[in-house]
Amino acid sequence: MAINKIFNRLSVRLILGFLISSVFGMALVAVLAYNATSGNFHDFVITMQGLMNGQGGQGPGGMMGGGNLWGQQITVNFLAAFGRTLWIAGLLGVLLAIVIGGLLTRNIVAPVGEVAVAAKKVAGGDLSQKVRLRGSSELVELGDSFNSMTHTLRRDRELRQNMVADVAHELRTPLSVLRANIEAMQDGVLETSPANLESLHQETLNLGRLVEDLRTITLAESGQLKINRQVTDVSALAARVVEAMKTQFDAKGIELALDVPKSVRADIDPDRIEQVLRNLFANALHYSSSGSKVTVRLEQKDDGVLVSVIDTGIGISAEDLPHIFDRFYRVDRSRARATGGSGLGLAIVKQLVEAHGGRVRVESEPGKGSKFSFSLP
Repeated sequence: MAINKIFNRLSVRLILGFLISSVFGMALVAVLAYNATSGNFHDFVITMQGLMNGQGGQGPGGMMGGGNLWGQQITVNFLAAFGRTLWIAGLLGVLLAIVIGGLLTRNIVAPVGEVAVAAKKVAGGDLSQKVRLRGSSELVELGDSFNSMTHTLRRDRELRQNMVADVAHELRTPLSVLRANIEAMQDGVLETSPANLESLHQETLNLGRLVEDLRTITLAESGQLKINRQVTDVSALAARVVEAMKTQFDAKGIELALDVPKSVRADIDPDRIEQVLRNLFANALHYSSSGSKVTVRLEQKDDGVLVSVIDTGIGISAEDLPHIFDRFYRVDRSRARATGGSGLGLAIVKQLVEAHGGRVRVESEPGKGSKFSFSLP
């Protein structure tokens, strides 16, 4: 397995490609040189032996000393033939090396070219581009990084589009109400009384909370939400939130109980986890009736802390459970924003918990209540 990884590296493949090209080129030079000069070299050796033994004293031409001239001419012819053969073999070896190198590097260059073409299309706005994962390990990693980049770009664009659509959808109704009431006051149809002004002020506060919720969830989904971690006593944090919201539960006749160890500490952003608890309490408050009970429970686990908010309210159907953490999803469609919330609370819970590296889950049965749990590493 390790050997396969080594040979799958781009640098190793390039070295092997050059090595194979060189070996074939050198082999071609050697074969051509041998075939072209072996005969001349044999004649050269025989002639030189004859001259050395005194048998070539009268070479062609019948003159004294002709053998020496003849031997010199054979030497010149041999060297010239050998030089020509080396030039021809060298040129053919270079051509062979180019051909083999081209074939070997084609599979290397092709994936890079594919990424370059896809990158130009992405720059032109086409974020649906994907490249095939092939070639060496470096090229596979490059292709995987490119595909991850386009996926992230598509996701960010979808988040922006969803953000705009959500803002337009959720702000339309309250802004219309504000505009109608203000125009009615201007026309004298609606009295400009403290009660009416307080109603308008409350509507603006609701709008502010909605905008802040949208901002929080969008930052969390895009991974840009800042988490200021510090070692925190989660038990004390839960007790503080229970105390702050107890009045709301008492007003509705719902018991709010705390079941936590004396001290459970975790490395968290206390403000964000307080927001998680408040959202879970608010959800339990909305979907519980008088006489119900809501309990927050903390458990120390080997890998962190498990926090559970358990209610005995109306419960959630199996059809609604898969969508319970979706943005703007309400189990009871008949509830208005004033009683059923904006539909962002549980979506924010999920994003904030996951931003801490934890997980959130829900168990519920219609008519028997729900249990929302989240882990903190």
